[in-house]
Amino acid sequence: MGNTRLGVEDETEFARLARLTARLASTARLDEIVDTVLGEIIDLGFGAVWMAALDEPTGNLHTLKEVIDGVDTTHEMPKIFSLDMRQPVGHGFREGRMINIVDPDALFILERGDEEVPPGRLALPRVIYDHMHGHPFACGPLLGSRRQPVGALGLSSYRGQQPIPDEVLSHGMLRAFMDHLGIAMERASNLTKLERLNGNLLKAQTTIARDARIKAVGELAAAVAHDLNNLSAVALMAISIGERSEASAREALPRIARANRAIGDLVARLQRVAHTGANDHVTEVANVREIVEDVLALVGPILREQSIEVDVQLSTAGAARADPTLIHQLVLNLVLNAQDAMRDHGGDRRQLRVRLVEDDDVVRLVVSDSGPGIAPSVMSQVFQPFVTTKPGHAGLGLAAAHAALKHFGGTITCRNACTGGAVFEVTLARALGAAAVEAPSAAPIAVRRRSARILVVDDDLDIVTVIRAFLEPTGYEVVTVSDAEQALELAGSLPFDLILCDIGMPKRNGLDVCQALQASGFQGKIALMTGWEAKSVRADHRAAGCDLILSKPFFGADLVRAIGALLPD
Repeated sequence: MGNTRLGVEDETEFARLARLTARLASTARLDEIVDTVLGEIIDLGFGAVWMAALDEPTGNLHTLKEVIDGVDTTHEMPKIFSLDMRQPVGHGFREGRMINIVDPDALFILERGDEEVPPGRLALPRVIYDHMHGHPFACGPLLGSRRQPVGALGLSSYRGQQPIPDEVLSHGMLRAFMDHLGIAMERASNLTKLERLNGNLLKAQTTIARDARIKAVGELAAAVAHDLNNLSAVALMAISIGERSEASAREALPRIARANRAIGDLVARLQRVAHTGANDHVTEVANVREIVEDVLALVGPILREQSIEVDVQLSTAGAARADPTLIHQLVLNLVLNAQDAMRDHGGDRRQLRVRLVEDDDVVRLVVSDSGPGIAPSVMSQVFQPFVTTKPGHAGLGLAAAHAALKHFGGTITCRNACTGGAVFEVTLARALGAAAVEAPSAAPIAVRRRSARILVVDDDLDIVTVIRAFLEPTGYEVVTVSDAEQALELAGSLPFDLILCDIGMPKRNGLDVCQALQASGFQGKIALMTGWEAKSVRADHRAAGCDLILSKPFFGADLVRAIGALLPD
């Protein structure tokens, strides 16, 4: 019968331990771990249980939970220094074991923190002695998987006020609970550290990408200025020609229109390349064709000045599942890297080849150059951080892109062509169902006479003047003001069908006007004009009441289409 009884107890203890192991394995939250084990230890007959986590840099023990006679006393427990060798817990950490104090009255009670302790005696602060009511206690470290301290455990009030037997601390269920608790706390601490490291890594990657983006946009500034100056020169010369006669003016107008449309397109491309995506909702569709066209249009002046021929073949769609900002940065890096490789490389012909093809369910972008290629010693490390052959560069662009592409199931590889030069190939999953975006047409439209009252708000008097001059002959009643306060005052006193308001105004901008109009119960339509990127404007919560965003510059035909969409017959 005795053996049978022992078997039942062993089976019961095994079941408790198995249940505890399963519960600890299912959570990484420190509070849940502590609550789970604390309850099991109390059931072993301890009326007071204290658990603390070790702060490794300081050596302080931070109380996670303390329960005395069923009452949560966590807030009452003072901080304890794990390396204070005057106290039992300090000796426990030094020796890696629980220190059992059978007679607390034999301890030297510290009335002050700086008191000298007689040789051969252990000490305890008065506040802790009183806190435990002078009962026998044991305390020591909780150990992790490598037997390193991760926290501390204190036990008292064993089966009332009895001293704790040494064998209870050294083996049995309490010892098993302590081992499980230490490893679970270590896992929770490691997961917390990992989350913190991941957060820091994400911040670092974002900073690297932003800095690389700013650097790349800065490198493009001269090229963009070059093209803007050329386009402005075309427009100004055409205006000078038009001033000679009415016939010359009619001949010059299309050239002026094309030059200004090209200026607007160039600025829009630069805005898309410079866009950081900080205010975007998560988007995973990138128009790779448009991105490649944007980058090549911006880098074009640099390539032409260095006599680099560009051979481009792009598929009609090229929509891929990826972050557009990432693809912008990647394409820009690949093109600029190719340009750098060919800049100092001799030869009769410098050529940059860009291919974009759709192959089954993937989009492939191949960028190759006629430069010297990648050295064998660098080839195997080209996607590792801080690997670069360019002076003044950190070597993080390709490494960051390589890591980020994995999130979207994409890849990037490199090789040397048999004819010389480097070849980079980017593979992305195709975004099924995404249609190609066509550029807006600048063709004139038939203007019908309409009847509506429109308020135009812009601090640039030239803008409001030309808009009124264009719209009034078509039958619209146009009122113009130059600041937000005037606009809100008029909107409150006169019925307007449409308010066309610029965003970039001093004191109170167009987004504030939009928000104020919505709050006042304005019943008409609201359209915002902006020279900033429309995507960033839409991301602002104040634009929620806006019916349309009209990007500058725009033709009269663009304006008529916008108004017609908002105010149909």
